[in-house]
Amino acid sequence: MAIPIAKLGWMAGILDLRGRLLVKKNQMRNTPQFVLIAETKEVAIVRGLSSLTGTKAELQAARPLKDFMRRSCAEHCPEAHVHVEDEDRMMPRIARWSITGAGMVTVLDNLLPFLMVDRGYEEAIEQVSRDTTLTGQGSGAVMASLKRLRDLGWDLPARYARALEAAEAAKEAESDG
Repeated sequence: MAIPIAKLGWMAGILDLRGRLLVKKNQMRNTPQFVLIAETKEVAIVRGLSSLTGTKAELQAARPLKDFMRRSCAEHCPEAHVHVEDEDRMMPRIARWSITGAGMVTVLDNLLPFLMVDRGYEEAIEQVSRDTTLTGQGSGAVMASLKRLRDLGWDLPARYARALEAAEAAKEAESDG
């Protein structure tokens, strides 16, 4: 069961409009961590992205505007100032979808033909693919991510598909033996 092309196009449109590629440099990691995110106040959009990728939506609560975010009154007052009643104004609830590592590579590999905005995705795919551990220590989470996406209908890049098949064959042989 492959992801329908209409869903891939929808997701690419969302990422063109709301997507960002972040690079985290964690001291506990040997390599930078690339994170593909989309943030919006439209929670249904993030839930749709999460449903397609088997990830969880991150929801932030609405919060009060900070003083520097308030707009000064210049319409009906002789001097610009902030009205006291603006204290009840709130920032909307924001939802975030994110995916990292081999899962991000898989999603982007499927979406590249549909994406119109270049955010450095091809370079990120190359670096993450080169840095991803497919065997030994640290490979368990990678294999779990790849299996989840494959089971949801995503086409895995050939290198990842071979590694997942080998890991599943080894696990099956281990349980038979």
